[in-house]
Amino acid sequence: MRLRQKMLTAVALVAAFAVALSSGVSAQETTGTLRGRIVDPQGLALPGVNVTVTGPQGTKTVTSEADGRFTLPFLTPGVYAVRAELQGFKAAEQQNVRVSLGQTVDLPLKMELGGVTETVNITGSVPLIDNSTTTTGAVISTDFVNQIPVGRRISDMAYLAPGVSTGGSVGQQNPSISGASGLENQYVIDGVNVTNQGYGALGSYSIVFGSLGNATPYDFIKEVQVKTGGYEAEFGQSTGGVVNVVTKSGSNQFRGSAFGYARPDSLESNWKQYNSIAGSINTVGSHTSDFGAEGGGAIVKNHVFFFGAIDPSWDSRAFVAPPGAAFPLNALGNIDRNRSSLSYSAKGSIQLSPSHRFDTSFFGDPSQGDMGPQPAPRCSSRTPAATAR
Repeated sequence: MRLRQKMLTAVALVAAFAVALSSGVSAQETTGTLRGRIVDPQGLALPGVNVTVTGPQGTKTVTSEADGRFTLPFLTPGVYAVRAELQGFKAAEQQNVRVSLGQTVDLPLKMELGGVTETVNITGSVPLIDNSTTTTGAVISTDFVNQIPVGRRISDMAYLAPGVSTGGSVGQQNPSISGASGLENQYVIDGVNVTNQGYGALGSYSIVFGSLGNATPYDFIKEVQVKTGGYEAEFGQSTGGVVNVVTKSGSNQFRGSAFGYARPDSLESNWKQYNSIAGSINTVGSHTSDFGAEGGGAIVKNHVFFFGAIDPSWDSRAFVAPPGAAFPLNALGNIDRNRSSLSYSAKGSIQLSPSHRFDTSFFGDPSQGDMGPQPAPRCSSRTPAATAR
């Protein structure tokens, strides 16, 4: 009886795991799609054309259907080269075809009669509008963000999309998308929903400080897709927008980098000071810094890849208590609130075939500070002993 019960329990666990795995894989977008139609000089469909797509993780090949159409799904976001070949026709090539996260690129190709050793290079630009979806928004790559002065967080990148503005009192890391509050969005990283279930915020959330982290180093992010409206039903539990993030993957070439950033308080302008009847805690300065490394490559060329990143960071903010006899802690001067985080990420990718791909991601950001996320209002306690709570 016990053996039977154990067997039933094991079967139930395996079934539950399979259902959870299948739903998780199909629920969110982590790749892009390239499709198109191939015709001859008269505009007639060409079936049986071998279409080869070459990217950072090797090549994929498909054959055009009877109507001349071809589709290559599950492409890692990046830049690709496309080549079409058919006996009796010149090969057609197009370079620098960018496939973005969650988007379908439509690439029409025309082949000319000629020898198989001849090649026609197509220089026309790929359409920027994806007419296969009703979603509005933008896809932002870290290659673009590296060239402009913005912050190093997912939320900072989201502000670059049209329809995104400040979230107000819920903190800068929780932007308002299409007029909704900053706590009505959904945040997805590599298909995993990282939205705070208690408040609807990005990552760990404090009612005093807002979002405290998002568990993903900036240098591990490949692209951020901001959906401001018209998005698919698979992105439920959101009445605002959707911020869909895909992390970097390894490629056939081993590559990596080391980095370091700092924003000292000596480069800040003066903080605006507020004074209320009951007294206000004011920020007088802050500084942040971080450094780390990222890199990846191929374990088995064209099939198995790895990527990883680590990014320790430090943040310090100085507060001052209100002046006056009612706030004796003002005599202590500036009170520093220090925090440190160790963000890390790792990713493995397996490309079994053009239609079968597996990605596994691990990420975290264990953080610590003086007595945890200490609320600034404690500086206004009437007795110094209260600071040791």
